[in-house]
Amino acid sequence: MNYKKALAKLICGTVVLLVLISCGESKTLTIYYAKDASPKEILAAKELQKYIYVRSGELPEIAVYEGKEQVKGKAIILSQFEKFENKSNVIKVEGDSYLLKSEEKDQLFIVGGSSEGILYGAYKYIESLGVGFMIDGDIIPDEKLDSIKLNGFNETHNPAFALRGIQPFHDFPEGPDWWNEEDYKAVISQLPKMGMNFIGFHTYPEKRPFGGWERAEPMVWIGTKDQFNKNGTVKSAYPVLHSNTADSTWAYYPKNTSDYHFGASQLFETDRYGASYMKNVSGWPHTEKENVKIFDEVGSMLGTTFTLAKDLGVKTCIGTETPLTIPFDVQQRLIAQGIDLNSKEARVKLYEGIFSRIMATHPLDYYWFWTPETWTWDGQNDAAVEKTIQDIQSAIQAKSNVKAPFTLATSGWVLGPARDRAEFDNLFPKEMPFSVINREVGFTPVESAFKNVNNRPKWQISWVEDDPAMVTPQFWAGRILKDASDAFRFGCTGMMGIHWRTKNLSPSFMALARSGWEADKYKSPGDSIRHINPSEIYKEWASLQFGPKAATQLGNLFTSLDGGEFKLGSKDRHANFPRTADWGKKGPGMIKPNYEAWEKYQKKYDFIKTYENAKNLVVGKGNLERYNYWLNTFYYAKYQGNVGCILADMERLNGQIEKAKSKEEKIKLANELIAKRNEVAKAWEKMGDCLMQTVSTNGEMGTIANLEQHNLGSLNQIHQYDKVLTELLGNIPEIKMSTAYKGETRIVMPTRQTIIKQGESLVTKVRILSSQKIASVKVFYKALNEKNYTEKALKNVNRNVYQLEITPKEFNQNSFTYYVEVTTGTKTVRSPQSEPEAVTVW
Repeated sequence: MNYKKALAKLICGTVVLLVLISCGESKTLTIYYAKDASPKEILAAKELQKYIYVRSGELPEIAVYEGKEQVKGKAIILSQFEKFENKSNVIKVEGDSYLLKSEEKDQLFIVGGSSEGILYGAYKYIESLGVGFMIDGDIIPDEKLDSIKLNGFNETHNPAFALRGIQPFHDFPEGPDWWNEEDYKAVISQLPKMGMNFIGFHTYPEKRPFGGWERAEPMVWIGTKDQFNKNGTVKSAYPVLHSNTADSTWAYYPKNTSDYHFGASQLFETDRYGASYMKNVSGWPHTEKENVKIFDEVGSMLGTTFTLAKDLGVKTCIGTETPLTIPFDVQQRLIAQGIDLNSKEARVKLYEGIFSRIMATHPLDYYWFWTPETWTWDGQNDAAVEKTIQDIQSAIQAKSNVKAPFTLATSGWVLGPARDRAEFDNLFPKEMPFSVINREVGFTPVESAFKNVNNRPKWQISWVEDDPAMVTPQFWAGRILKDASDAFRFGCTGMMGIHWRTKNLSPSFMALARSGWEADKYKSPGDSIRHINPSEIYKEWASLQFGPKAATQLGNLFTSLDGGEFKLGSKDRHANFPRTADWGKKGPGMIKPNYEAWEKYQKKYDFIKTYENAKNLVVGKGNLERYNYWLNTFYYAKYQGNVGCILADMERLNGQIEKAKSKEEKIKLANELIAKRNEVAKAWEKMGDCLMQTVSTNGEMGTIANLEQHNLGSLNQIHQYDKVLTELLGNIPEIKMSTAYKGETRIVMPTRQTIIKQGESLVTKVRILSSQKIASVKVFYKALNEKNYTEKALKNVNRNVYQLEITPKEFNQNSFTYYVEVTTGTKTVRSPQSEPEAVTVW
């Protein structure tokens, strides 16, 4: 009996003790931010809450930090360095720098030199939970964590460059020409997650007479102050465009999307497709009313998206080429006012108009002047240099006159004139940053004249991809690391990347993001080498893409595909990944004839077998989905290589026909050419079917347009010898490539916003590829603190395109998760295939 009484007392005491402990120490993780926290710091707390919930199923609480005595149990405390209570024990961090420091039991401090530093630190910690941040969206591992690690952190991170970011290039549908407001927001929101803080855009000028190349673009309006309203809307406009399927710029011949092959038409809701402000406009040069509308809608979009960038600490930049090209319609107005078009007065008035309209329309950090592209190809005379100098000096005066709050900068295809690339350093104010993209579309090293530019910001812009090989996969992570190393060596303060596409360049974007913080630690291999071994980047990237079991094997495989042989002074554009496309006529990504026999050339794709053999290492729905994306990307590339070899065979046969002496010999060769014509069409179909399995973003949708409107359109690849064949054989067989989609039902959501502001709706398009009739399309969503999902049917826009919108009322201003479900006659598919998409409401 005494034993039982003692045991009972022990149990009761233990229970009381546990109750007391539980009362004094919360088991729920709490995230604390300061009383006077900035919006960025509050965002950091909300992002931590969301990603911890997604990874563990545990929803942390968020609270205002009052002091150490308040913290009981598991906690993450966000603090600026100056307010950090234990700063005597750590190295000081400033600006974007941050530290992760574990203290006590299960307490982690994320300390930033600024609000931005706290946000970067939060994202760095989230990466430790296995989350991957890519330019096109997040990667959430398939398996949830058993626990959230808070102990063992003691690390400081300092950026190598003050500015780190991207330069998406307008002109082709593969790039930002097809971005809508939600696309800009999605990309801008990813930048801080990747430790980046800059986005900049180039604007092509009007070119008359138009020769099939660039036309004026609407990112920057050119005019005088009297030609726009107080709110930034314009009273007059000249013809402008961003790429759309009804125009022929850059040799993309007009084509209705309903005529696209392989089921691609299902992805487009209109025949005349482009960004929202370019859809269904009339043919070039559009009406005056349409051009005004384009400028106003782009201005409104920049107002919203650049405000988001400012709130996230991302610097924005737009600009024009120098000397300023005055649109014809604007010229006429100046002439009517008696103003000499070549005078300084004209230049100053126009820059005052440009800058004032920007100030009325959207925030901006930098306005840059791009020296002419011809300076890299054709050189320049002294008169051209003098015009450029006068133009920029006029802009400097105009900026002062209107008190523009942004900073002026330079950029271009060269740093400065051929006679002295650093010449402008002694001419323009030292607060003006100088920037430049590598020459030869990235195959030339970083401009060494950066060394001779002193005491001013300097930005290196590397090629994440190049436009000649636009329709092919490209892997340049090692080259970007080397560029970053050289840029740091030359005293650059900024490291950016020029690009069009996003998802299929993700390894190079990871290298770009990492180099922004680590370039000071790279050991440069010297000027004769154009590459730093990117194997660690690829192993980390492969672990995120395919899971840790596949990281080493597939990381090594992708490393072997990266970069290419470099010879100093050579213009040979060699790449380890087969480079099957080049500049064609007046547009990018022409599938080029390959004069090597296919039997030999196809061995370059033997790596695909190695990739396939690693499939057993890939476990989980999300990992398998990404694995299949790259598998189909590789097969798409292989069939493209096959197309190139057949095109070379066709070219050879056509040459033999021209040289043949007898009619009989010509007819024999013509029949062989007919057979090759059929063969290239079949290879093209295989290529197109594989491309449909990769379409995930606007970039792949733009690749479809390139193949349809450039390669099959202006280049007429399959039918280029039909006239010769008809003359020799009379009626020739018609080739009808399939317009049907042949694969399993796929949900394509090119835009995945993961951050929206209070009061905003989540808006995006859901595009569906299916060989069957669609029965229903639904979205399922719930707030993080709710158990059950709410179901909502989506409205069909046209074809297989549906509008997804979740309003603030529906998610009650709470961060939420969602997924989309599509039902056909026989099955139901879901996107994302693994974890639901998670959205922070901020």
